Amino acid sequence: MSSSAPIPAQLFTPAEQAQVQDLIRQFNPSQLQWLAGYLTGLQHSNQQLLNLINRIPVTQESVVAEPVLSQDAITVLYGSKSGNSKKVAKGLHDKLIARGYTATLHDMNQYNGAALKDEKWLLLVVSTHGEGDPPPAAEDLHSFIHNRKAPVMPNTRYAVLALGDRSYASFCQTGKDFDTRFAALQANRLLDRVEADVDFEETADSWTEKILAKLQETYGSTGAVVKTAAKPVAVAKPTVTYNRKNPFAATVLEKIQLNGRGSAKQTYHIELSLEGSGLTYQPGDTLGLWVENENCLVESLAAFKKWDLAHILLIADTPYTVADFLSKKAELTTVSGSFLQAYLPFVSDPADAHALKQILDDKSALAGFVYGKDIWDILHRYPGEISPEAFAGIVLPLQPRLYSIASSFAAHPDEVHITVGRVEYEANSRVHKGVCSNFIADLLETGSTVPVFIETNESFRLPDDSSKPIIMVGPGTGIAPFRAFVEERAEQAAAGESWLFFGDQHFSSDFLYQTEWQRFLKQQQLTRMNTAFSRDTANKLYVQHRLLQNSHEVFNWLEKGAHFYVCGDAKRMAKDVKKTLQQIIIRESGKTDEDAAAYIKQLVKNGRYQEDTY
Repeated sequence: MSSSAPIPAQLFTPAEQAQVQDLIRQFNPSQLQWLAGYLTGLQHSNQQLLNLINRIPVTQESVVAEPVLSQDAITVLYGSKSGNSKKVAKGLHDKLIARGYTATLHDMNQYNGAALKDEKWLLLVVSTHGEGDPPPAAEDLHSFIHNRKAPVMPNTRYAVLALGDRSYASFCQTGKDFDTRFAALQANRLLDRVEADVDFEETADSWTEKILAKLQETYGSTGAVVKTAAKPVAVAKPTVTYNRKNPFAATVLEKIQLNGRGSAKQTYHIELSLEGSGLTYQPGDTLGLWVENENCLVESLAAFKKWDLAHILLIADTPYTVADFLSKKAELTTVSGSFLQAYLPFVSDPADAHALKQILDDKSALAGFVYGKDIWDILHRYPGEISPEAFAGIVLPLQPRLYSIASSFAAHPDEVHITVGRVEYEANSRVHKGVCSNFIADLLETGSTVPVFIETNESFRLPDDSSKPIIMVGPGTGIAPFRAFVEERAEQAAAGESWLFFGDQHFSSDFLYQTEWQRFLKQQQLTRMNTAFSRDTANKLYVQHRLLQNSHEVFNWLEKGAHFYVCGDAKRMAKDVKKTLQQIIIRESGKTDEDAAAYIKQLVKNGRYQEDTY
């Protein structure tokens, strides 16, 4: 809040404007900060009451929180990739405000690390990206706290909620890094670090409630003052909410193989009905599908371990046959470090156990070791006696598979489209199959249903201003979200230019959605398109090569404010594209390597460089 900020004339009379300005000038910065929190709290509380009007029974009382007096501000800080950390952090912030605390919410991407020395209460929610890396939004702060400029924080009380995925070896590593480093900087833990897997909601809700309880305990009688007042309201009819835990049975409307004759690939365009679900989405969001493991893999695994498929297991007080558990509950097609660690005591041969232990102790070796392997590979290579009950206790739960949405909801109301490439390869003298892509390829037919849910991805969004130009780089199935982007902009009649870079193996058989792109170009809903078909030339040609060939125009678009998007393989393609973009900036601007890297980093900070990689 600033005493020089203009006051909208339509909201106040001239006399009221003068009164407000005179009053604000009398406050010091600390008082203004408290007042901002107080007014935000009032606004939030009033909105909560409005939201409750049609949902709370007549006899229930409404709760109104007054601001907490004489307290330090609470900072809620988040570092997010897909938006989950932001969602949790915002929920915590809103609850703090509703209870009368003075709280501020910050994206790590926009947070000045030097401010850490002044924080009294710091609540941090952060995810881990890939093999233990901080998400792009957290990179700068993560780097800052680990260098010599990081301030000591003896007056800071903090708590960390780390979000992660147990299928990765470095589970919740970024959260661990922040927690450990804050402690080393002499900050004091308000609560021990909490780590949440992909099903993070319950863990996050529990952490939030513990934070609120700890603050109430700490502030005691100076905590939020709660008043109750009966509010006559109507009772609304209950509605069904579809989500990860309660997926919607979507009917298959269309299934089309996109590759032509002679292609080495099988890529499918799937259209699903959302009619009656109430589900909506934005371009950039993902669709989650719940499917089962292939019968052949289940039967082979059980036969190898001599498990009776009809044997009953009791999992969380629910009975399952071994067959059902392996089919519906066990993650069999990917191997995680946590599974290997838990399986280690069951390995029979001491030499095998020692070799596996050495791999587990080397994170770089571990990532290469688990790549392309499934659970059958591990049990076969490192045999040991393990009962189905013990196996059920160490195997990770089967997770849904997520696919970038390839449609605009505005263009296809009550539908959602995805682009899926079949994953199938030979390794260790066996054919390995992707659990979901092969289900789609072999079993999913028009008229059948599949359980689905929408997962938001706030870090992969079109610009709010549709006049801004966009550059999209999406080889292979990475093209999916850009079909949604272009459809959405066509529906908006957006003025902004759009440029698509697409690559695959062969022009004749692997040009995904070719006729659609030609139509978009003809109707000027797509401004430019460059393609790279790697197997059609003597020297392999990739999207990064096309970018470099058009370096002058690419840089000009960036200088005009273009947003740059990358979707697809994280291990190689995305890294190569970013490296190429840095080369373009050096070539066209004369910047040094360091300045070009800073240029890209600023694009990331401003939300103008976004990745959806896997």
